Amino acid sequence: MTTKEVSEKYGVCIASVARWAKNNGVQRGEPINGISPFNWTEDDCKRFENRTGKGWKKGVPRSKGE
Repeated sequence: MTTKEVSEKYGVCIASVARWAKNNGVQRGEPINGISPFNWTEDDCKRFENRTGKGWKKGVPRSKGE
């Protein structure tokens, strides 16, 4: 993956996490599981990508292998 593809992929994640937090009334700077949703990084997204229930990936096209 190119850097652009990576940043687009995780940009969706970071934006959707922030949007989710905003929609759920999370205050800016309020941590959830030790991470502030408004300060998410690509690393946070990579960690959560490996979990089941990929909630933030709902809008991301799935690969055929999933």
